[in-house]
Amino acid sequence: MLKQDAMTPLYVQLMDEVEKDIKSGRYKPGDKIMTETEMAKEYGVSLITVRKAIGSLMEKGLVIRKQGKGTFVTKPKFSRNMKKLQSFSEMCEQMGITPGAKMLENRLIPADAKVADRLGIEPGSNVVYISRLRFADQEPVQIERSFFPLKYAFLLDAKFDDNSLFDYLRENAGTWVASSEKMIELCRATAEEASLLDVKKGDYLMFVRSTAYDKDGEPMYAGIQIINGDRFSLYVYETNGEMG
Repeated sequence: MLKQDAMTPLYVQLMDEVEKDIKSGRYKPGDKIMTETEMAKEYGVSLITVRKAIGSLMEKGLVIRKQGKGTFVTKPKFSRNMKKLQSFSEMCEQMGITPGAKMLENRLIPADAKVADRLGIEPGSNVVYISRLRFADQEPVQIERSFFPLKYAFLLDAKFDDNSLFDYLRENAGTWVASSEKMIELCRATAEEASLLDVKKGDYLMFVRSTAYDKDGEPMYAGIQIINGDRFSLYVYETNGEMG
């Protein structure tokens, strides 16, 4: 129980108690914790004290409040090193996570002006469009949209469910991504994206626009990744080239 006469404020004591329950495994990632009313009764404190404690736990990233559903223990974020060239599958395997994929589309489409510019082709030219939903431990975390020049038309005959597109390119065409450039910004989930990623329409998502190049510096594909930022963090390392 909490100590009413202690120097430490009650909300801090309560925060510490819940944090201990999380770290000890009493509450596991994704578990719903007691309601504010239940917690106030359990610990003999006011609702104001409970709300301050929950607010502090949210600031520490230990819990998240879902409107109309309650307060839940957060799941650890997947972290992707943006400096290192690696596939989604490689990233998951390094983290001890099982990667997965569901192919949504694989067809020819006309390239819009932005995609054409990134691939160095004429707008309206046909490109191979592959769209996939990516999973980490069976949880949907990322939508991939990739646009390949027609030299990669052999991809139209393949399916990319639960297998690596990078590995397929290396094994069947002897080519691989040697370099890439990325631009990261925020976007809001469309109705379709929200349904796929199990978020609400209008929620903020990470938007990564990338262009990948082969060993000869030729564009391999133009890509877009729509990422659930609640489940993913991106790591970027910078250095001052003038130092040392």
